[in-house]
Amino acid sequence: MTVHFVRNHSILAALLAAVLCLGLTTGSGCRSVVDTSRDLTELASTPTKPTPEKAAKASSSKASVEVDPAVEAAEMVLAASVVQTSETALRPKHVESRGWYLDHGLPVYQAIAKGSTRWRHAALESLLDQPESPQATLENGAKSTNPEIAATALIGLVRSGHTVESKQLAELIENEQIAFTTKAALLEALAMTSPKQAQPIIQKLFDRRDAIIESAEATDKVTAAALDEQFWISLNTVLDEEQQATMLTDGFANASPQLQVTLLDLLVFHRSFERDAITEHFEQLSPQAVRRLGLWEPYLRSVAPLETLVAQTRSPEFNTRESAIIGLGRDGSAAAQAMLNEIGDKDPALVQVAAVFAWSLVPGHDQWSRLSEASSWRVRLAVAELVPLESKNQAVFARLKDDNSRQVREAMIRRSPELVAQQKRPSALPNAETPRELPILTSEEVMAILDLIETAEHASSETDRMEARRALLLQPEAVLAAVDRAAKPLVAYNNPYLFDVLLPQCHPAYRNLQEATSGDPKLMLSALRKLEDHSRQTALPELVVWRLKAHVEHFTPMTWPVLMEVIRDDQREPAQQIVRRALANDNPQVRIAAYRYIADFPLEDVNSQVRDGLNHEIPNVRLAAIEALASVDGAASINDFVSRLTDTDIDVQMAACRALDTQNDPRGIDHLSRLTYSSSKAVRLKAVQAIAARKRESDIPVLVRALEDETSIRSTAIDGLSSIVPKDQWPETISDAISLEAKCAAWKNWFDRQAGRSQGEFFSPAGAPSQP
Repeated sequence: MTVHFVRNHSILAALLAAVLCLGLTTGSGCRSVVDTSRDLTELASTPTKPTPEKAAKASSSKASVEVDPAVEAAEMVLAASVVQTSETALRPKHVESRGWYLDHGLPVYQAIAKGSTRWRHAALESLLDQPESPQATLENGAKSTNPEIAATALIGLVRSGHTVESKQLAELIENEQIAFTTKAALLEALAMTSPKQAQPIIQKLFDRRDAIIESAEATDKVTAAALDEQFWISLNTVLDEEQQATMLTDGFANASPQLQVTLLDLLVFHRSFERDAITEHFEQLSPQAVRRLGLWEPYLRSVAPLETLVAQTRSPEFNTRESAIIGLGRDGSAAAQAMLNEIGDKDPALVQVAAVFAWSLVPGHDQWSRLSEASSWRVRLAVAELVPLESKNQAVFARLKDDNSRQVREAMIRRSPELVAQQKRPSALPNAETPRELPILTSEEVMAILDLIETAEHASSETDRMEARRALLLQPEAVLAAVDRAAKPLVAYNNPYLFDVLLPQCHPAYRNLQEATSGDPKLMLSALRKLEDHSRQTALPELVVWRLKAHVEHFTPMTWPVLMEVIRDDQREPAQQIVRRALANDNPQVRIAAYRYIADFPLEDVNSQVRDGLNHEIPNVRLAAIEALASVDGAASINDFVSRLTDTDIDVQMAACRALDTQNDPRGIDHLSRLTYSSSKAVRLKAVQAIAARKRESDIPVLVRALEDETSIRSTAIDGLSSIVPKDQWPETISDAISLEAKCAAWKNWFDRQAGRSQGEFFSPAGAPSQP
């Protein structure tokens, strides 16, 4: 071809038209997907060119076999192309039958929590969105000789809930003609099949992934990284919890920063496992390096300690604040839940959405009803997507199905809560064991069983040991009753048979105790979580708590907080001794738990240790210390409470006001009254809420003055007035039908009318008790 020929535009136009016609008649599909937001390298790899010999065989075999019209129609529906558009490209470049691409806008942790897919295919999704069932089209497409079409059809069947053999998907993943983006989508679908069948297959593919990734890197490094990420996600999906945490922790150190982000997002769902290796990794990096590598937000979501999360929940950067709030949910402790409760309706909607996600990570809470009543439709939509489909949430389902937002209604209906309604209502604690009623033994019977325990381990005759062990195993309730009576002296008793064999067979708590005191960090955390669940259902055997107390030296900063949750409601001597040890712990979360225990169950001789917490650098520690000190030594600590009225944290000031109020010291309410003049709306709101909670008639003037403030504060003041004033004395015009402004005017007029006949009652100075 000469230069003059190329410059002949009419000939060139005719040539292009002929080429296009030829491509349309011989291509495998007629549909194309234009994605201008991504370069081709992000979307698909270049297909392998068939050799002339293979092409000849394929054409001859195709000519000899008749194509089923139904299969051909399915191929046309499922075929897709990705079009490369670039500023430097002379014309768009089509890559046929490679319509899969990764949705970068959906983070891994969100996709897992919502059960969403991240690999997209416009033609398939359009088919699945149709009201008619696409099953016939997908089944015909799975018969296609084009592996790309067959793969897309099989993925569609999996996403529609139909049964697909895991081996079929695995064979396509290993097919060299399949694009690497399609392989990633197949991996995602493989993890959605039966875990029992999929696990060994995914494990085998994972072990051989290096060859697949190396082949992908030769063509497109971006797609290779996405495929490697999908290998980890799919394997994580089919493993049990303990295997997941072990795999993610072991693979973290050698992963690239991009893959580390994914591993951290997978760890969001595993709060109960040890992550010392990952924590040490971040301790070796400077804050600048963590941010530069893009690991700051994933770190907050997954492994950051509570004190770091608390400090970042008010960050001016939304991404940081969002991740810290999600991290509170992953932490799941009582302190973290208290922080989540503070994120109220007045926070920005996106912050509240993050709080909804955080609550979805906390098991067994009762916040869903409150969250479903949020004023923002975005928050209610998040609730509809994340609320557990359990019978106890039926009221939430019904409310969201009738929501005034179409998106919320559709999201709730799409999750089919009707299926839950048809199920039998489960018991409140489905895994709870019926508490055993232990027999009441006399002192002689207790000594007889203890003698048998001694014989079972230390008798010189093998026959005597076997007879004693047989006798003990035949009376497990009596054994438990005997060791419960002698729990304290048995703590230091050296009898491996008792603790390693006999008691674990008599009661499951002793099996968990073995792991909790094993010294293995992974086993310890898992076992302590199980003991925590058991303690919420029924009291642990006292010997278990004594043994935990004897091993406190082996607990780490990660396991100590869980230990405090195990004994949270236990008032027995061993639990109190654990709390006394916790008061000197360096972990702020442990200190907070100890202070809250003391606030509920006051202990003697802990005043000085609790008082030390008043000067801690973390506000929540100071707040908990005030509450504990008010419980154990309130009358003698008034000066300590007064000194905290100038604390830098408003919540600590509020706690000091409550403590002073408990001692009838007027400086508490006086300070709250001063705070209602603050320039900060948040401070004024908290002050009015605290005043309304007192329900004192002497506070009516302050609440009436608050009716001149902003909307949320006025509403709080009206609620306070309604709770203080008897209903038969309310303003006559008050009703739910009138506006907020009208309610404020009615209460102010009511207050003016009271001035003439009840000054002594309603106009006593702020903070002073009403005059008789």
